[in-house]
Amino acid sequence: IPGITVLIPHLKEDILMMKEDLYSGSEDTVPLIDWVKARYPDEFKAFTARMQASSQWSIDGSNKSGRWSDYTDGQWQAISVWASMRLQTLWRTVAGMSLYHSVLQCHYEAQTDERSALARADVWDPSDCFTCLVSMQLYRTFTPTQLEHTNRMFAKFPSSFKVAYIDFAEKNLTADADAVHQHQRRRYFSCLIDRSCSLLPDGRRAPKFRIE
Repeated sequence: IPGITVLIPHLKEDILMMKEDLYSGSEDTVPLIDWVKARYPDEFKAFTARMQASSQWSIDGSNKSGRWSDYTDGQWQAISVWASMRLQTLWRTVAGMSLYHSVLQCHYEAQTDERSALARADVWDPSDCFTCLVSMQLYRTFTPTQLEHTNRMFAKFPSSFKVAYIDFAEKNLTADADAVHQHQRRRYFSCLIDRSCSLLPDGRRAPKFRIE
């Protein structure tokens, strides 16, 4: 199968909506989550019904009281993901593009000849021919919250999801020997990370590739 890479540029777009983005707790303004719920009323009811079926939700989808403060922090995490899929977020974009991964897997399962050696489970991986690559231009300077959201994407989306970014370091004693330009203040590196990369203490991931 011919390979395909989907490149998604990312600068300052929200990765994942947070409770503070959707509901500030102030009575002076209409919360954003109210607009999203009004825009997708049936989907919100279906969402809360699924949550009630899988866990202990004390509030139904109608939320007639209108008190968003009644939801717990755990419930707000789920609500944030639901709202992010209906607003302009990186999470929504990656979720849509990652459907290629499952489609390729379905195609493989439908077309596989079980008598062939290629039918072995350890032979086929959709990631061999599909990559969802996000160019995170500010990953090096991400806040702890942005790093948490990025790691949540690695946990949620398939192995075909990868992140490219530019790392930098101060010039060192070997800069001249390495032919770094004298007017260049830093050394820059092209990096690639995915879900298999180890997690560093600061929340970032150790790059699989780091090329100057």
